[in-house]
Amino acid sequence: MDLLIILGAFVAGIVVGFILLKATSGDNDAQALRKKLEELQAEHQGYQNSVNEHFTRTADLIETMNKNYSEIQSHLMQGAELLVSPEYRLESEQMTQLNPDADDNNLEVPKDWAPKKADQKGTLSEGFGLSPEKEEAETTQDSSQVRS
Repeated sequence: MDLLIILGAFVAGIVVGFILLKATSGDNDAQALRKKLEELQAEHQGYQNSVNEHFTRTADLIETMNKNYSEIQSHLMQGAELLVSPEYRLESEQMTQLNPDADDNNLEVPKDWAPKKADQKGTLSEGFGLSPEKEEAETTQDSSQVRS
């Protein structure tokens, strides 16, 4: 009987040990996962910060470049006024000097269609660009296709 009690206590100890092992190892896995998640979140946050810094720096550099471009353009215009004789200046400057009354506000907006006379067919007309003989031949051909 003593042997049965000892064997029962041994089996009970193994079961309790197994349960404790599972309970504590599950905690270790969860802790390892939490630690890995925190590391990944910190890494992602660092990446986001570096991207933000990159684009902020890029915007600053572009702004500086635009300012420098404006200064260069102004410098070249001043140099051209001082150093280039009037007969060698660009046409646009000469035209402005010849016609100082030209007003940019009176410019007509370009049209996106071709102007036509009242008796002409428009560009969207089916017969646009066809001579009367070709148009008549196509009309008879279309009507014969409809009958078939």
